[in-house]
Amino acid sequence: MTKHLLMSVNSRPSTGAEDLPAIAAFYEICDQVDRLDRAPSLENLQRRLDHPPPGGTQYHQLWETAQGQLVGIVALWIEDPTDVLEGWVGVSVHPDYRGAHLEAELLSWAEQQVQEQATVAQRPAKLCAGARSDASYYRAIYETANYEIIRQFHDMARSLADPIPQPQFPPGFTSRPTNADEALAWVEMFNESFIDHWNFTPMTLEDRQFRLGYPTYQPELDWVVTAPDGNLAGFCKGHVDHDENARRLRNEGWITILGTRRGYRRLGLARAMLLQGLHQLHLAGMDSVLLGVDTQNPNQATGLYESVGFTIKETYLTYQKSLS
Repeated sequence: MTKHLLMSVNSRPSTGAEDLPAIAAFYEICDQVDRLDRAPSLENLQRRLDHPPPGGTQYHQLWETAQGQLVGIVALWIEDPTDVLEGWVGVSVHPDYRGAHLEAELLSWAEQQVQEQATVAQRPAKLCAGARSDASYYRAIYETANYEIIRQFHDMARSLADPIPQPQFPPGFTSRPTNADEALAWVEMFNESFIDHWNFTPMTLEDRQFRLGYPTYQPELDWVVTAPDGNLAGFCKGHVDHDENARRLRNEGWITILGTRRGYRRLGLARAMLLQGLHQLHLAGMDSVLLGVDTQNPNQATGLYESVGFTIKETYLTYQKSLS
């Protein structure tokens, strides 16, 4: 693509649905160059706009030329303040306008928003960002601005053409789909399962109810394990993005969450739930399955995934900068 000299740009907040077609087209242009396979569809953007999650505020700030061409976007999420005010940012610049210092302007805008809210809340602040390890352009945006890599995550993949072992649950443990009536018990199980994980923030009942009510929620892929004592002991949730699969001409599913409650670990529950999830996605017509894992997972999750046939597909880096 031809590089253009950037003379002047104007910045404004997104006004909502009327901006979404231009935003979707912008991300698709970026993805044609970056080849990260991450451009959201217009339908996906509309759902996010219509169903904002609890626990924070989402901002979209747009940069346009004098002629109205969209050349930059900041997607910023600021968590409701606790001990530290935390933000997550994504910076995108049109390929024709990269390298003209626009990246620094976009990132500076995001930092300023977080700092202003931290001042009001009288809290220290930090801003986080993510980039794929092989995406040198995006890595440079954050590394040039003195963001530090604090964590790494793998996306792992497995073909469902390979045989899937049958899940073996310990005696007295039974698996079944969860239901909305046990949302509070599910939240308690989730929090006890992930309390020892990095950057853990307790889930609330409001969070769970939001997920249960989201338009793309698939209850048939959301399962729990019940222990002999009646407690919820583990869980595995799958997801199929049918719209994205049709758009990308693939049959790909995800294991979006897998966990075992403290007190029920080392019994083989996670392996059994994972295998059950693979069978469910295979029955749903998927050809492959992906999942994400923290490379420093305290429960050796990477080894579990490798033992059932997953291999590393991509690595993502989490960056952080203190703004205090």
